[in-house]
Amino acid sequence: MKKFAILIPAYEPDHKLFNLIHQIKLNSYLKASPIILVDDGSGRSFDTIFNELDSTTHLIRYDENKGKGFALKTGFKYLLSNIKDVDAVVTIDSDGQHTVNDTVNCLKKYENNSSGTPLILGVRNFGRDIPARSKLGNIMTRYIVRFSLGLEISDTQTGLRVIPSKYLENLLFLEGNRYEYEMQMLLFAKENKLQIIEVPIETIYINENESSHFNPVIDSIKIYSTFFKFIFSSMSSFFIDIFVFSIIIYAFKNLSIDKIYVASFLSRFISSLFNFLVNRSFVFREGNKVSLIKYFLLVIIQISFSASLISLGIVLLPKAQITLMKVIVDLVLFLFSYQIQKKFIFVNKMES
Repeated sequence: MKKFAILIPAYEPDHKLFNLIHQIKLNSYLKASPIILVDDGSGRSFDTIFNELDSTTHLIRYDENKGKGFALKTGFKYLLSNIKDVDAVVTIDSDGQHTVNDTVNCLKKYENNSSGTPLILGVRNFGRDIPARSKLGNIMTRYIVRFSLGLEISDTQTGLRVIPSKYLENLLFLEGNRYEYEMQMLLFAKENKLQIIEVPIETIYINENESSHFNPVIDSIKIYSTFFKFIFSSMSSFFIDIFVFSIIIYAFKNLSIDKIYVASFLSRFISSLFNFLVNRSFVFREGNKVSLIKYFLLVIIQISFSASLISLGIVLLPKAQITLMKVIVDLVLFLFSYQIQKKFIFVNKMES
């Protein structure tokens, strides 16, 4: 049987937190799992709630509220330093939205998975009885994730997640200290080709989710800024590729097939290096865990197809404008490769 830890970030909790921890300790599947509770600066007025907990709960407290992402990273860091031989950690919200049964189901899904170390998401069903701001926010984010990343995730904002311990150190370097950190985690999964498995869970909103500390304006901006940076990086790289290609072709004067290949390789090398550095430094902020070799192997394959198709196009349409032809070829290749990866290559990366 795999060993799990339970991480609960909490800010200004009520009695539901104590009930949750009590139920966890009574559950036969969970009772041996260490519980890490991070008080995200609730203040001394909440001492009575935290003082109800016995010494078996690993309690971490700090004075200033710093956000859910900071609390999660604090818990990950504590786990790596103090609790050894844990296969995965499950994160649970403290406001009563996640039941013990759903937590167990997510952990069993992880334990019974035979294809590696997936990221498990406990996903809710956003039906007609869901508070409007929660439903709208999830729908918007779900479509942004789908079109910008190619990930079909039905609940992007779920706090019930089973995270393999092997990735915790990497996750400490991700940007964001509030709710956007959980979105960064999905970007990390995409970038590192992690398998993502969804497990349906009960949808619970108490009093129209009024206890939630999610700020619809500030937190939404932080969440979506991650995708805007990702899209900006991709678009900037595309324009750099086209610009450098045009300059090199212009410098060559007399066009030939070998010059098209040289221009294609040089322009894509420069734009891909820019894209890699921007993504690593400003979008994903992973530090040193991204494989530059694997990244450029994929780039070389794409360049070869692009240069070959442009060369063929020049032979078939000698009067065509070569820069425009490159734009068309690269856009078609992008759409084609995207659909191939989504429908065939990475079809097993998502599972319900």
